Amino acid sequence: MENFANSLIKARVAAGFDSAYKFYHHNGGRRHFCFTFTHYLRIEKGASLPKPEWLERIFIALRLMPTKEQARELLLHYLKDHLGKGADYVINPLLSPAGLQPGGTAGPMQWMNAHSSVHLTPEEFKVMAASPAAYWCMEALCNDSGAWSAKDLAAALGLAEKKTAAALESLRKAGLSVKSGAGKYRCRHQGKFFTYPGRLEGMGPALDAVKAYWAEAGKTGKDFFERVELIRAEEGPAANYRMQLAQAMDAANAYATHSAGDTSGFFLIETRIRKIKKF
Repeated sequence: MENFANSLIKARVAAGFDSAYKFYHHNGGRRHFCFTFTHYLRIEKGASLPKPEWLERIFIALRLMPTKEQARELLLHYLKDHLGKGADYVINPLLSPAGLQPGGTAGPMQWMNAHSSVHLTPEEFKVMAASPAAYWCMEALCNDSGAWSAKDLAAALGLAEKKTAAALESLRKAGLSVKSGAGKYRCRHQGKFFTYPGRLEGMGPALDAVKAYWAEAGKTGKDFFERVELIRAEEGPAANYRMQLAQAMDAANAYATHSAGDTSGFFLIETRIRKIKKF
C-alpha cells in the first residue's frame, strides 16, 4: 500500500498542504472526509487504503480532477495496491495502447499551488461569504499589495463605510486580515493566490452566496468576451474535455496583478459544460 501512500503525499504537497494535519483539517476534517484524522494518517503511512467511495472526497480536497495526470497516477497506484500481485495482469491491458505518460516537469500552475497558494478553510470561507461587504473586502485585500482604511476601501468598492468597517473587522477576527496601528487593513498572506473550498462538503450555501454577489455586481459590469459552442458528443469524450478547459481556466492566474492600473478590475471568468438535450 506504499505506492498509493507515496503518491498521495506527493499530491498533497503539490497542492500546497505541507502537512497531513493541514490537509485534513483545513478541508473540513471529518465533515468532509467521512473518516478520522487517525485513519487518514494510516493511509499516508501505507497501513491502510481508503474505501473506493472515499477517493472522490480526497481528490476534491487535493483540487484534482480525475482526468489530470497526477490524479491518474494516484488511481493507478490505488489499483495496484488494492489488487496486489495480480495488478499488472489486470491493469496493463486496460492501459494499452494509449498508456499513461510518465510525469514530466511540473507546470507553472502546479508550482503555484505548491508554493504560492493559500487554501481557505471552510470556516474562513463562511466568514468571507457571510455578506457582500465581507466578500468584496476580502477579494480586494487578497488582490492588492497595499493597506486600506475602511473609508478608502468603501469608496473604491462602492460600499457603505459602516458595513465595510464591520466586514474588515470580521475578516481580522477570522485571521484573514491584519490591522495596523494606523487603522488600515491588509491581507495576511499578501502576494499569494487564494483557493476557495467551494466543492467541499457543506460549502454549497456559502458558494451560492458568492455566486449571488457575482450576479449582482455583473448587473453594472460589461461583457468582455463571449464564445459559445453547441456540439453533439458522447459523455465520455465530453468529460475528458473538461481537463483542457480546467487548464485554460488555471492559466488565467498568469495575468493576475496585485497592483492598481488604469484599466484594472475584477474579471469573472466562467466555464460550464451542460448536456441540454438528449439526441
